Formats: sequence, structure tokens, C-alpha cells
Amino acid sequence: MEQLGIEMLTPDRVAELWAELEPLVDASCKANDFAIDTLTPEHILLSAIAGLSVVFVGLESDKPTTVLVIQFNDQDGHKGADILAMAGKSLLKFKILYWDVILDWLRANEVEFLDTYANERLAKIYMSKYGFTKSCVCVRMPLQERYYEQIS
Repeated sequence: MEQLGIEMLTPDRVAELWAELEPLVDASCKANDFAIDTLTPEHILLSAIAGLSVVFVGLESDKPTTVLVIQFNDQDGHKGADILAMAGKSLLKFKILYWDVILDWLRANEVEFLDTYANERLAKIYMSKYGFTKSCVCVRMPLQERYYEQIS
């Protein structure tokens, strides 16, 4: 029978497990139509090693199978957190077993809200499966691409 677990990684542990985490983080970056242009596994690695983000890893028989990367932020004196990446083969098991623990950990760290950028499909999943209650639309115009298209 498989053993399920969770670990909040130290920066050194992120570096140690990166070869196993990178494909999961890459899948998360590529699955998000909004973040695909600006968020890379390398960015997340550097953020985690610098201690600017927190990495939770879901383990099955001590092998990483799920990853969740959270970065703290401050909005006008209100402490928040953003999900930078979430992916893996056992997301539903991970959610059932550990989501409330992670939310309690965020509350204990005085986080008032948790956000993530997601396309409409992912937003529906976050709202129906993970308990998010508010959604908005962010529209983006990539100015550099438009500029280069106009001059070419």
C-alpha cells in the first residue's frame, strides 16, 4: 500500500529534489494560459531557493508526485499569498488530505487571502474543488509582441 505524505521544503531540499519537481512545476506553468508567458520553472526555483516562496510537495511512498508553490504578498497592509504553481498526478488525494492543513498554516502566518491567476477553466476548478469564492477577469495586452508585429 502506498504511503502518502506532505513536506514543506527548505530551500536546500528544493534544490535537492529539483530534478523531480521541475517536470511538475513545468506542467503547472504550461497549463496556465495566463502565466505561461511570464512564469517559468527557473523563476520558481530561484524564488524558492531565495526563500521568497514556499514549496509543499505531496509524496507517495517518499516520491514527489504533487507540488504546490505559494508566494507571500502584501496589498496595502493586508498579507496575502499567491499560488504560483500546483500540479501533479494526485491532486485530488493531495487536496483531500492536506488542503485544510495548508490553509490553516496560511492563517497561522496571518495570511488574509489566497489568490492565483487562472484561465476560466482553471478558475472553475479552483472554485469548485478548492473553495475559492471570488473570481475576476484580468485582461492583458502584450505590448512588446504588438510592437514587434507592427514594425515587422
